[in-house]
Amino acid sequence: MAAVANLILVRHGESQWNRDNRFTGWADVGLTEEGVAQMRDAAAAIRAAGLEFDVAHTSVLRRCIRSQWILLEELDRMWVPQVLDWRLNERHYGSLTGRSKSETVQTFGVAAVQRWRRAYDAEPPPIDAAAAALVPLDRRYAALSASAIPHGESLHQTVARVAAVWHESIAPALQSGQRVLVTGHGNGLRAMIKIIEEVSDDDTVHLEVGNATPVVYQLDAELHALHKCALPILHRRPSEIL
Repeated sequence: MAAVANLILVRHGESQWNRDNRFTGWADVGLTEEGVAQMRDAAAAIRAAGLEFDVAHTSVLRRCIRSQWILLEELDRMWVPQVLDWRLNERHYGSLTGRSKSETVQTFGVAAVQRWRRAYDAEPPPIDAAAAALVPLDRRYAALSASAIPHGESLHQTVARVAAVWHESIAPALQSGQRVLVTGHGNGLRAMIKIIEEVSDDDTVHLEVGNATPVVYQLDAELHALHKCALPILHRRPSEIL
Protein backbone atom coordinates (compact mmCIF):
# COMPACT_ATOMS: atom_id res chain seq x y z
CA MET A 1 0.00 0.00 0.00
CA ALA A 2 1.37 3.41 -0.97
CA ALA A 3 1.86 6.03 1.73
CA VAL A 4 -0.49 8.99 1.49
CA ALA A 5 0.66 11.04 4.50
CA ASN A 6 4.04 12.05 5.87
CA LEU A 7 4.73 13.09 9.46
CA ILE A 8 7.94 14.18 11.21
CA LEU A 9 8.11 14.17 15.01
CA VAL A 10 11.02 15.92 16.76
CA ARG A 11 11.49 16.30 20.50
CA HIS A 12 12.92 19.70 21.47
CA GLY A 13 16.64 20.11 22.06
CA GLU A 14 18.20 19.68 25.47
CA SER A 15 16.87 22.14 28.05
CA GLN A 16 18.71 23.27 31.15
CA TRP A 17 16.46 21.11 33.29
CA ASN A 18 17.04 18.09 31.04
CA ARG A 19 20.70 18.59 31.85
CA ASP A 20 19.95 18.98 35.56
CA ASN A 21 17.57 15.97 35.54
CA ARG A 22 14.69 18.05 36.89
CA PHE A 23 10.97 17.58 36.39
CA THR A 24 10.11 20.37 33.96
CA GLY A 25 6.51 19.96 32.80
CA TRP A 26 4.90 23.38 32.24
CA ALA A 27 7.86 25.37 33.56
CA ASP A 28 9.08 27.54 30.69
CA VAL A 29 12.74 26.55 30.60
CA GLY A 30 15.04 27.48 27.71
CA LEU A 31 17.47 25.44 25.64
CA THR A 32 21.11 24.90 26.51
CA GLU A 33 23.76 25.64 23.90
CA GLU A 34 23.94 21.88 23.42
CA GLY A 35 20.19 21.91 22.77
CA VAL A 36 20.63 24.55 20.07
CA ALA A 37 23.38 22.48 18.45
CA GLN A 38 21.20 19.37 18.63
CA MET A 39 18.41 21.10 16.73
CA ARG A 40 20.84 22.21 14.03
CA ASP A 41 21.93 18.59 13.71
CA ALA A 42 18.28 17.55 13.48
CA ALA A 43 17.71 20.05 10.68
CA ALA A 44 20.76 18.70 8.84
CA ALA A 45 19.36 15.17 9.13
CA ILE A 46 15.97 16.26 7.77
CA ARG A 47 17.68 18.05 4.88
CA ALA A 48 19.88 15.02 4.11
CA ALA A 49 16.77 12.80 4.01
CA GLY A 50 15.14 15.15 1.50
CA LEU A 51 12.07 15.66 3.68
CA GLU A 52 9.63 18.55 3.35
CA PHE A 53 6.69 19.76 5.42
CA ASP A 54 3.83 22.17 4.81
CA VAL A 55 2.81 23.06 8.36
CA ALA A 56 4.62 22.93 11.71
CA HIS A 57 2.91 22.30 15.06
CA THR A 58 4.39 22.88 18.51
CA SER A 59 3.50 23.71 22.10
CA VAL A 60 3.40 27.14 23.73
CA LEU A 61 6.59 26.50 25.75
CA ARG A 62 9.80 28.21 24.72
CA ARG A 63 12.03 25.14 24.55
CA CYS A 64 9.74 23.74 21.85
CA ILE A 65 9.08 27.01 20.07
CA ARG A 66 12.76 27.89 19.84
CA SER A 67 13.61 24.36 18.75
CA GLN A 68 11.09 24.69 15.92
CA TRP A 69 12.42 28.12 14.96
CA ILE A 70 15.92 26.63 14.66
CA LEU A 71 14.61 23.85 12.43
CA LEU A 72 12.74 26.28 10.20
CA GLU A 73 15.65 28.69 9.94
CA GLU A 74 18.24 26.00 9.25
CA LEU A 75 16.00 24.48 6.58
CA ASP A 76 15.15 27.89 5.04
CA ARG A 77 11.48 27.27 5.80
CA MET A 78 10.69 30.23 8.07
CA TRP A 79 7.64 30.90 5.90
CA VAL A 80 5.98 27.59 6.72
CA PRO A 81 2.82 28.20 8.82
CA GLN A 82 3.26 27.44 12.52
CA VAL A 83 0.45 26.28 14.80
CA LEU A 84 1.02 26.69 18.55
CA ASP A 85 -1.30 24.74 20.87
CA TRP A 86 -1.10 24.42 24.66
CA ARG A 87 -2.41 20.87 24.35
CA LEU A 88 1.00 19.91 22.95
CA ASN A 89 2.66 21.08 26.18
CA GLU A 90 4.67 18.63 28.25
CA ARG A 91 2.94 16.59 30.92
CA HIS A 92 2.16 18.74 33.98
CA TYR A 93 4.19 17.43 36.91
CA GLY A 94 2.30 19.23 39.69
CA SER A 95 4.36 19.86 42.81
CA LEU A 96 7.26 17.85 41.37
CA THR A 97 7.93 20.73 38.96
CA GLY A 98 11.47 22.01 39.43
CA ARG A 99 12.57 19.16 41.67
CA SER A 100 15.45 16.90 40.70
CA LYS A 101 14.92 13.17 40.48
CA SER A 102 17.30 12.64 43.41
CA GLU A 103 15.44 15.21 45.54
CA THR A 104 12.07 13.60 44.88
CA VAL A 105 13.48 10.17 45.77
CA GLN A 106 14.81 11.53 49.05
CA THR A 107 11.47 13.18 49.84
CA PHE A 108 8.94 10.59 48.65
CA GLY A 109 10.91 7.35 48.22
CA VAL A 110 11.97 5.33 45.21
CA ALA A 111 8.67 3.47 44.78
CA ALA A 112 6.52 6.61 44.69
CA VAL A 113 8.79 8.41 42.24
CA GLN A 114 9.01 5.37 39.97
CA ARG A 115 5.22 5.09 40.00
CA TRP A 116 4.73 8.77 39.10
CA ARG A 117 7.25 8.48 36.29
CA ARG A 118 6.30 5.11 34.84
CA ALA A 119 2.73 4.17 35.78
CA TYR A 120 0.25 5.13 33.08
CA ASP A 121 -2.50 6.37 35.44
CA ALA A 122 -0.40 7.78 38.30
CA GLU A 123 -0.89 11.48 39.04
CA PRO A 124 1.88 13.41 40.81
CA PRO A 125 1.02 15.48 43.90
CA PRO A 126 -0.94 18.59 42.86
CA ILE A 127 0.92 21.80 42.23
CA ASP A 128 1.94 23.76 45.34
CA ALA A 129 3.10 27.34 45.80
CA ALA A 130 6.76 26.56 45.10
CA ALA A 131 5.97 24.81 41.82
CA ALA A 132 3.33 27.37 40.84
CA ALA A 133 5.98 30.09 40.99
CA LEU A 134 7.80 28.21 38.20
CA VAL A 135 4.74 27.84 35.92
CA PRO A 136 3.72 31.17 34.32
CA LEU A 137 -0.03 31.16 33.63
CA ASP A 138 0.06 34.23 31.43
CA ARG A 139 -1.79 35.38 28.30
CA ARG A 140 -0.99 32.22 26.36
CA TYR A 141 -3.54 30.45 28.60
CA ALA A 142 -6.03 33.33 28.84
CA ALA A 143 -8.73 31.52 26.84
CA LEU A 144 -8.75 28.55 29.21
CA SER A 145 -11.14 28.22 32.11
CA ALA A 146 -9.63 27.59 35.52
CA SER A 147 -10.96 24.02 35.41
CA ALA A 148 -9.14 23.33 32.13
CA ILE A 149 -5.70 24.12 33.55
CA PRO A 150 -4.17 20.99 35.10
CA HIS A 151 -2.69 20.87 38.60
CA GLY A 152 -0.74 17.72 37.79
CA GLU A 153 -1.25 15.01 35.17
CA SER A 154 -0.84 11.31 34.68
CA LEU A 155 0.47 10.12 31.34
CA HIS A 156 -3.09 8.95 30.63
CA GLN A 157 -4.38 12.52 31.03
CA THR A 158 -1.58 13.82 28.82
CA VAL A 159 -2.55 11.32 26.11
CA ALA A 160 -6.16 12.53 26.27
CA ARG A 161 -5.32 16.17 25.53
CA VAL A 162 -2.77 15.27 22.84
CA ALA A 163 -5.41 13.03 21.26
CA ALA A 164 -7.76 16.01 21.11
CA VAL A 165 -5.35 18.16 19.11
CA TRP A 166 -4.40 15.15 16.95
CA HIS A 167 -8.02 14.55 15.93
CA GLU A 168 -8.96 18.23 15.60
CA SER A 169 -5.91 19.58 13.80
CA ILE A 170 -3.02 17.28 12.94
CA ALA A 171 -4.89 14.29 11.52
CA PRO A 172 -7.10 16.44 9.23
CA ALA A 173 -4.00 18.20 7.90
CA LEU A 174 -2.37 14.86 7.10
CA GLN A 175 -5.51 13.51 5.47
CA SER A 176 -5.78 16.62 3.31
CA GLY A 177 -2.33 15.86 1.89
CA GLN A 178 -0.25 18.24 3.99
CA ARG A 179 3.12 17.08 5.21
CA VAL A 180 3.32 17.80 8.93
CA LEU A 181 6.16 18.56 11.36
CA VAL A 182 5.48 18.33 15.10
CA THR A 183 8.12 19.71 17.44
CA GLY A 184 7.09 18.35 20.81
CA HIS A 185 7.97 17.23 24.32
CA GLY A 186 8.94 13.79 25.52
CA ASN A 187 5.60 12.77 27.00
CA GLY A 188 3.53 14.57 24.38
CA LEU A 189 5.36 12.64 21.68
CA ARG A 190 4.95 9.42 23.65
CA ALA A 191 1.23 10.17 23.51
CA MET A 192 1.29 10.80 19.76
CA ILE A 193 3.24 7.62 19.08
CA LYS A 194 0.71 5.70 21.18
CA ILE A 195 -2.10 7.10 19.04
CA ILE A 196 -0.39 6.42 15.70
CA GLU A 197 0.90 2.94 16.52
CA GLU A 198 -1.97 1.92 18.82
CA VAL A 199 0.49 1.12 21.58
CA SER A 200 -0.98 -0.43 24.73
CA ASP A 201 -1.20 1.61 27.92
CA ASP A 202 1.42 -0.55 29.63
CA ASP A 203 3.86 -0.29 26.73
CA THR A 204 3.39 3.46 26.28
CA VAL A 205 5.32 4.24 29.47
CA HIS A 206 8.38 2.52 27.99
CA LEU A 207 8.50 4.58 24.80
CA GLU A 208 11.63 6.73 24.67
CA VAL A 209 12.00 9.82 22.50
CA GLY A 210 15.50 11.31 22.36
CA ASN A 211 16.14 15.03 22.22
CA ALA A 212 16.24 16.37 18.65
CA THR A 213 16.14 13.01 16.88
CA PRO A 214 13.61 13.22 14.02
CA VAL A 215 11.17 10.30 13.85
CA VAL A 216 9.60 9.97 10.40
CA TYR A 217 6.32 8.21 9.61
CA GLN A 218 4.75 7.27 6.33
CA LEU A 219 1.03 6.73 6.93
CA ASP A 220 -1.85 5.25 4.98
CA ALA A 221 -5.22 6.91 4.33
CA GLU A 222 -6.45 5.86 7.79
CA LEU A 223 -3.23 7.23 9.31
CA HIS A 224 -1.91 3.82 10.26
CA ALA A 225 1.87 3.60 10.17
CA LEU A 226 3.28 1.93 7.07
CA HIS A 227 6.87 2.84 7.80
CA LYS A 228 8.76 4.46 10.68
CA CYS A 229 12.38 5.44 11.05
CA ALA A 230 14.53 7.59 13.30
CA LEU A 231 16.97 9.67 11.26
CA PRO A 232 20.56 8.89 12.23
CA ILE A 233 22.44 11.55 14.18
CA LEU A 234 25.94 10.80 15.46
CA HIS A 235 27.35 11.56 18.91
CA ARG A 236 23.98 12.23 20.54
CA ARG A 237 23.77 12.02 24.33
CA PRO A 238 20.28 10.90 25.43
CA SER A 239 18.26 12.88 27.98
CA GLU A 240 15.71 11.57 30.45
CA ILE A 241 12.04 12.37 29.82
CA LEU A 242 11.29 14.45 32.91
